[in-house]
Amino acid sequence: MISRRWLWLLLPAGLALAGVMLLVRVSYVRSILVFPDDLDVLIIISGLTLAIVAALMLILALVLDHRHQRRLEQMRQAALDEHARFLRRLDHQLKNPLTALHAGLASLALTLNDADQRQTVRTLELEAQRLSRLIFNLRKLADLAAIPLDLEPVDLAAFVSEVVELARDRPDFADRQFAVELPPGPLPPLLGDRDLLLLAVHNLLDNAFKYTRPGDRITLSVEVVEGDVLIRVRDTGIGIPQADLPLVGEELYRGGNTEHIPGDGIGLAVVNAVIAHHDGTVSLNSTLGQGTTVTLRLPLE
Repeated sequence: MISRRWLWLLLPAGLALAGVMLLVRVSYVRSILVFPDDLDVLIIISGLTLAIVAALMLILALVLDHRHQRRLEQMRQAALDEHARFLRRLDHQLKNPLTALHAGLASLALTLNDADQRQTVRTLELEAQRLSRLIFNLRKLADLAAIPLDLEPVDLAAFVSEVVELARDRPDFADRQFAVELPPGPLPPLLGDRDLLLLAVHNLLDNAFKYTRPGDRITLSVEVVEGDVLIRVRDTGIGIPQADLPLVGEELYRGGNTEHIPGDGIGLAVVNAVIAHHDGTVSLNSTLGQGTTVTLRLPLE
């Protein structure tokens, strides 16, 4: 099939050719030009035919494109639905065994007198708790796409204040330099799901605290740009290796320099899901050893 670019050229070219020859046929210009009999009519018909064929082929190409995109979207949604069903089954199947494991380890710890054995059991308890949290977070992540948004006007100044209060409750808050940057004057309300947005920004700050060191700086800023709200979290922490940047937003993926830091690789995936649900975007920039900046861009309406 002819390239669509050429079809877009043939359509106006055919119409232009037919129009010029029609003008020639009905004007005095014909009297000073030499044409064989009916050649100009043939040219008009050829130009119109060329334009019609190009238009039909363009319409066909657009219809096929639409069908292809719709099919891709159906396949993507089917994959997401199957992924969510798998995580729900996983949560259901593992909930009871993990509960029994927690209870058994707690009972076992009460019967042990040896300090090393009690420490071993405590380690097993912590790992079982981590597995429970991981499964719960995966289930929550899978359910995010299906949760209907509870849209309401969100007062951004009050929203930031609530986020800061949550950050202040962290035991490591005093060890960091924490700053908030807001533009002068009142901020417009943001139409969104307050609880989900709070979860997203809280996850960003949680990562910022987790991957910074005592004395590092964390900055939460809000600005309005071209009808969008930009919520940005910057830190001067350990940063992310360049090879890991395209992958850190995927569930369960963790950067190669975070092995010594507790985490499950879910936080940024939840952020991506929440912001996508709001028709927004997430951008991430990072330099290893210098820090990370994550920017949420959300439409005001």
